Amino acid sequence: MQITEFFTSGLERALQEYSRGDLSDFLPDSHTSLPDLQEHLLYLCAGGHRTLKQPDSFSFQDVNGFLLLYTESGRGEAETEGETATLSPGTLLFWDCRDRITLKSVRSPWNVHLFFFDGDAASAYYEEICKLSFPVVKLPSDSPILSCLKRLLSLGTETSPHHAILQNRLLTDILTDILLGMHIVELDEKPVPTYLKEIKYAFDNVYQRDYSVEILAEKYHISRYRLCREFSKYFGKPPVRYLNEVRLSHAKSLLETTNLRVHEVGSAVGIDNTTHFINLFKSLTGLTPQAYRDGYLSFRQIDV
Repeated sequence: MQITEFFTSGLERALQEYSRGDLSDFLPDSHTSLPDLQEHLLYLCAGGHRTLKQPDSFSFQDVNGFLLLYTESGRGEAETEGETATLSPGTLLFWDCRDRITLKSVRSPWNVHLFFFDGDAASAYYEEICKLSFPVVKLPSDSPILSCLKRLLSLGTETSPHHAILQNRLLTDILTDILLGMHIVELDEKPVPTYLKEIKYAFDNVYQRDYSVEILAEKYHISRYRLCREFSKYFGKPPVRYLNEVRLSHAKSLLETTNLRVHEVGSAVGIDNTTHFINLFKSLTGLTPQAYRDGYLSFRQIDV
């Protein structure tokens, strides 16, 4: 792996050769690194919020690493060899920084979140995504990718062991969701059926309720088999597993940020049976809820 402290200086040299404008408007904040721990993880090299203005443009190539650029407001363009992509609000660009790209504001101010990162798995994700489409996606307002991007920004630039693991998890989730979303379009260009959108919305936003596939199938007048098959087709996993992963994601946050007891955390995310909650948590994370909390607290102590 590259040492992230050297990344920004390499990017600055590349920008100086091709760009037009004040480099300080574009250059991201460098992250510290933990080479031994991050060697086989996805990790941030640099990042931050930037406001870009007309008529500046920023070009670079031959930089080892990848870029995620999310447009918050305004509008920009990404010019590459043979293609120009519009970067409007809600779009996310994923780019291999070894290839030439020019980024310019076409509607000021262009407010963006920049995340330069690297890691062994990044190339595989990028290659798969580029097989399906030019690597720009439009994110819906309820996309889980948005919360991952916000959490990445909130981690700051100092990398502790806990932050390194969180970076890897969040970057993996982002790239996986991008790829799964593209696979859905590739498999079936028809829009997601309304009933599936409703079920997914309920799972994402009112996960505390008691759900069963049988009751949902009866509500929407379809067979249990069809519901599971179509949910998996459009969202990449069966409905029960999807719901459990949503619940456990929120359970992790509660274990990290509150003093709730394990059984209270389970109930808060919709799993009242404590034994079932513990077994489910361990089956999907490899740790019991208490072990997960203890590990998080130990990392926090190291940070201090």
